[in-house]
Amino acid sequence: MSQLNSSTNPRVHMTTLGCKLNQYDSEMLMTQLRSEGFSETSSARDADLVVVNTCAVTETAERKGRAAVRAALRQNSIARVVATGCMAERSAESLLKAGAQQVFGNREKERVASILANEETVQVGGIRNDEPWTDGTVVDGLSGRVRAFLKIQDGCSQLCTYCIVPKLRGKGRTLPVDEAVRRAEELVDRGFQEIVVTGVALGTYGFDVDQHYALPSVIAALSKVRGLRRLRLGSVEPWAVSERFLHTVAESEVACPHLHLPFQSGCNEVLHRMNRRYTVARLKKMLEYAYKLRDDWGIGADIIVGFPGETEEQFQETKRFIESAPISYLHVFPFSSRPGTAATKLAGYLPRAELAQRANDLRDLSHSLKKSFHQRQIGKRVEVIAENRGSSKFVYGHARNYADVAMPIDCVRTGQIAEFYVERADADFLYCKPIGQTV
Repeated sequence: MSQLNSSTNPRVHMTTLGCKLNQYDSEMLMTQLRSEGFSETSSARDADLVVVNTCAVTETAERKGRAAVRAALRQNSIARVVATGCMAERSAESLLKAGAQQVFGNREKERVASILANEETVQVGGIRNDEPWTDGTVVDGLSGRVRAFLKIQDGCSQLCTYCIVPKLRGKGRTLPVDEAVRRAEELVDRGFQEIVVTGVALGTYGFDVDQHYALPSVIAALSKVRGLRRLRLGSVEPWAVSERFLHTVAESEVACPHLHLPFQSGCNEVLHRMNRRYTVARLKKMLEYAYKLRDDWGIGADIIVGFPGETEEQFQETKRFIESAPISYLHVFPFSSRPGTAATKLAGYLPRAELAQRANDLRDLSHSLKKSFHQRQIGKRVEVIAENRGSSKFVYGHARNYADVAMPIDCVRTGQIAEFYVERADADFLYCKPIGQTV
């Protein structure tokens, strides 16, 4: 760290791979580095320090992590390149072989200045201690974004058979409600009107302090933060979506009617082999109850195709469930075997070509679902937060239910919230015209 600080204005470039939690962690790292005198640069070519925040949820993610390290070195051979994140926990040696000069783990992100000052090449393993929440950093907000992420939970103890994350993020840990509220208030004071609540396993919020099913309580508390216009939830495990949870979200004026649910399958036999804690009947009942409370939900779902032993009929069962359910879009993942997980011992691995075909089938279905979701909103009024100017004609943003919206470029500024009328729609966007004055 001392060598990096020898220049008057050391510059850092951050490369982030993987989930929304990693995006939050990257901003946490940037917040700490800014306090040490660093300024952020958008290119590795201009950086004194390059940090690669990796993912290890799939083999492809790990390959991207190694490639990101090598790319940084090609662009800037004199920069100090360090790697962190889930791949650092699982495969530090491979990151060193790719060219990283230092590797540190997920818990070590919480004290990046002292990590960088230490000459030790590999610093991992903090996830294995049983300490409660230790991250004292209040992030500045995600760079260049109109919304901010708020991490209120980390780690997981659920042990799904396909998932390596518990070994890479450690046991579940919870940010106390009062501290979550304090951090949300700071973000609102900095001008953020939308906060996205995130975690590795949000549904387990409170489990580490013997407060099961505490997620509705923290949602209710955050919804009361003065000046907050929108509260959006990250992915929530289906077994945690109780009637109380749905009432809390549906009846809040601040919480967005948007759920992202990692269903993973629509077949009971597959769910059992995955060690998921629900049945398809439970999923159907949950969705039915949600729509009794309100009818404007946007509901996304994660699906894993080709889990070991998944037959063609079981895949079709999942497909039929999705087609019959009020789902707005899918995130589809071909099964990727992770060393150290129980799924590696299961029989019935599918050929790559069949995995790809099943994934493509569901992605085509997702396209149709999203088109229908968007077209159902034609003629309605939607509240949108303008996020970026992606073309010469439109500003892009999201409605409260997470529908993608394109707005005329001359009627709203980035960061503003406005009401719009939906004139037409396709699978990509709601195309809108403004109603009234922006706020």
